Order: sequence, then C-alpha cells, then structure tokens
Amino acid sequence: MSLPAQPTPSTSAATWDATAPRGRTRLIEFTAREGTWTSVDVSTDGSWIAFDLLGHIYRMPAAGGNAVALTQGSGIASNFHPRISPDGKSVAFISDRAGGDYNLWVMDADGRNAHAVAVAPKLRMFFPQWTPDNQYIVVAQDGGEQRELVMYHRDGGAGVTLLKGTEGRSPFRSSLSVDGRYLYYDVYTAPELPMGHADALKGALQLHRYDMQTGTVRAMTNGESGQQNRGSSGGAFAAEPSPDGRWLAFIRKVPGGTLEYKGQQFGPRSALWIRDLRSGGERKLMDPVEMDNTESYPLEGTYPMYRWAADGNSIVIHQGGKIRSVNVATGGVSTIPFTA
Repeated sequence: MSLPAQPTPSTSAATWDATAPRGRTRLIEFTAREGTWTSVDVSTDGSWIAFDLLGHIYRMPAAGGNAVALTQGSGIASNFHPRISPDGKSVAFISDRAGGDYNLWVMDADGRNAHAVAVAPKLRMFFPQWTPDNQYIVVAQDGGEQRELVMYHRDGGAGVTLLKGTEGRSPFRSSLSVDGRYLYYDVYTAPELPMGHADALKGALQLHRYDMQTGTVRAMTNGESGQQNRGSSGGAFAAEPSPDGRWLAFIRKVPGGTLEYKGQQFGPRSALWIRDLRSGGERKLMDPVEMDNTESYPLEGTYPMYRWAADGNSIVIHQGGKIRSVNVATGGVSTIPFTA
C-alpha cells in the first residue's frame, strides 16, 4: 500500500482540488493485513470482495489474497462504503473528492470511469444500496438537522426521498433486500440526545422495514430494558437480509457483556444475530463483533457494512481487524486474509 503525497503549488479557491495534499509531504509505503472498522461487500456471483481501508476502496478474490486499490488515483480523498452492483459491473461508494462533504459516486468494477452521482456541499451520504435492475441507488442522507433515505439514478439527477426523519423517528443506515421489495433501516426512537446518551440497551435504536411497493413501514424490533432478562435488549441495528429473503442478520447489544483491552474492561459489547423471518425465531451467531458506534455521533453509521455470501450459507463481516466468514448453520468463523 502506498499513500501518495506530493508537494503541489497553491491554488485559488476557485480551482481548489480536494484530492491534492498541501504543504510539505512525503510518500509512506507499507503493507497492511488488518484494518479498523472496515466495510465489506461480496459480489452476487460470490467471486470477489470489495472493502474499504484507510480511505480507499480495494477488491480481491473471495478466498482472500492480494487486494488491488480501485481508488488510488483520488489522492488524499476519503473513499468508503463500497457496494457492488447486482450485475457485478459497478461499485457504488462514498467519497469527498468533489470538494464537498461525503457524496455518492459510482465506478466500474476495476476502478475506472469514476463519476459523481449526487454532490451536495451540505449533505453527507452513506451506505449505498443498489436496486435489482442496477439503475438506482438508495443512500442514507444526513443534512445535520434531519436524516432521510433518498434514491438516485446511477447517472445522476434529482433524488427521490423515500423516508424523511421526524421527531423521534430519524432513519439512517439501510439495506435493501435482493428482490428490491424491502428496505431495512435503523431508526432512532427518541429526539436526538447529547453524544453518549443514546442507549441502545434501552431501546434507543430499532429496526424498521419500508415496503418499496406500498410505502408502508413495519417495526421489526421493539422493546426496552425489560427484554434484557432474555439476553436481548429488544432493539437492533445494522440489518442485512439474506439472498433468499428468509433471514435477517443484525447487530444487537449484549446486556452485561464486556470486552477487555490491555487489562481494562469496557462495554456493553455487541453481537451478530440472525432472525428467521418465517418463524420469528432469533439466535446469536457471532459474539463479540466490532464495537459499534451507537453511543457517539454515528458519522459513518452505527456499524460497518457487511454482507451475506451469495449462497446464503455464510456472512462476511469485519471483526478484530480481519475480514471473517461466519457459517450461518454452525457459527464457525474463518478468516479471509488480505494483503494491501
């Protein structure tokens, strides 16, 4: 991995290049085999993986190996939240390379022909989700005072607002079912609280489902601290539906659960759960997972993006600095190695 930083002449505000470094710079070269809060996606044919790392998007074979940077030509721009199109030909992602805030971009699967889909200086966009026809992309959009879910055509143009935040019902991170029917999303169930005061263990975060055909909304989780005696907070966030639509994976706090770092205990930790959407039964699949971001300002969401494998037998997720594959039937965990 190379982080290029070459001295550049000063430019006027009118020609400011957000991708160019300023001041005295140097080139740093190193090899990375681990990452922090890495978002991961898997192609629908199961052959390759896309992930973000240190402000760039990479791709590699699904079994792991050498990762190739797709966004290295964007200089010091930040690129993250990759989502592979259903036909595997394109990758939607978020970038600030246009000089505004975090906006929606699309590039070819090999990194070529990157172009902005939606650029708005005062809006931050996150978690792109493709529709099954490869033509539209749903993003979570944060304007500072209000969050909403908006759908854009891949070639640009005005977006269509699907859901707009209201008092006590602010939507954010979302994930679209493979058939394009249902949009699962995080919702904050109370007015915005000061940083650190939104307690997921007390029901501050829940999952809702938006029907793209009828426009109706259904609460997928509910409940508060009374659910804790069952080992569940009753709330949930960061949902991912399985390819066949039967299962819903999500992240949930573990009441009383802690992690240890350098001899210090902290928590509550989070775990990966799955729900059978036919029977309603739930079970814990992976514990622990990465620490979530529910207790601070979730600038990049409550949890990194993850994905079901194409066959529905496993979930590919970042945990402990590595990319993991979790067997849905057994809970067995294997590591997908990468070198970048």
